[in-house]
Amino acid sequence: MKKLLLLSPQLVLTLSLFGQTIITSQNHGFIPNDNNPMLLTSYVEPGPAGKNVVWNFSMLETSENFQGSLKEVYTLKDYPSNQGGNVVLEEFGNRFIFNMTANSLEQVGFQSSTGSTEITYSKPFVKMRYPFGFNSSFSGDFKGDYLVNEVPVGTISGTYRVEGDGYGKLILPGGRELSGVLRVKEVKLTTQTINNSLINIEDVTYRWYVANHRFPVLSLIKSTYTPANGKPSTQTKAAFNGNVVSQPSDVDKVSDNLLRFTTFPNPYKGKVAITYTLPESCKVNLAVYDITGKLVSVLVNGIEDAGQKTHYFSAAEVGMPAATYIVKLTAGNAEATLTILEVR
Repeated sequence: MKKLLLLSPQLVLTLSLFGQTIITSQNHGFIPNDNNPMLLTSYVEPGPAGKNVVWNFSMLETSENFQGSLKEVYTLKDYPSNQGGNVVLEEFGNRFIFNMTANSLEQVGFQSSTGSTEITYSKPFVKMRYPFGFNSSFSGDFKGDYLVNEVPVGTISGTYRVEGDGYGKLILPGGRELSGVLRVKEVKLTTQTINNSLINIEDVTYRWYVANHRFPVLSLIKSTYTPANGKPSTQTKAAFNGNVVSQPSDVDKVSDNLLRFTTFPNPYKGKVAITYTLPESCKVNLAVYDITGKLVSVLVNGIEDAGQKTHYFSAAEVGMPAATYIVKLTAGNAEATLTILEVR
């Protein structure tokens, strides 16, 4: 089975508590039409877990460029409709099909680059639960069916455990240093039975996240394959992003004041709910822009009392097409933005 090298988008409110990255659906959830260029490299040992760790990977050497891309499922002409889901991550031509919500990211299917091999999950594999930080963890089991040319040929089942096992500083090639980095460890045990041939697979994946970037900045994957009557074999993959830098920007000032700036659902049809919490009464401006920066709609411009606020936006109602839009919130001295996608 193909391995998912990258994980993790919907930007852009970046929450960081006490200098640690917190993964949320708003700042790391999947949004269609987003790309993530990375550099493939050789696998290295992931280093220690714990607090205030310094992970020095400055010695990594690149082999070639790599890019993952996110797409809407309904834009894929050969998409298997029985798999469900609302967003697809494409890597090396393979498609990993997910159902993205405000609370979790679940893999519901897989399609090979040729389209001939598919996996449909009757019980999805939960890739992430939101919010997620250091010492967060969850576990579960999954199962599904293998199909070749739409004909069932086998089954897949197993267990998984995901934990935030470390935070600290990440050093990448070129002297690039990232602070407040969260490391996520994922252990997935899979039993595959295809045409009566059984194989057990252990995937151990480490991903490093920063608050101001949707995808992991470094991914290390080690897979061990053990046939029922054979010797184990190991495969590794690794990639990093050489362009991401730490940004103080709005991370610290926003985290204290707007801890619940969210949109749901996203992507959406009809209307999207935009919610935020004000710790005290202040002047608020909530506006929507298109991707060129042109103002589309002003939802709020005035004083609001403390508490949770919810406002709604529909591009169709203001005569705009289904597209990606930017929601900007200014509350007192704090600013934050989110990306939304309207579909029809």
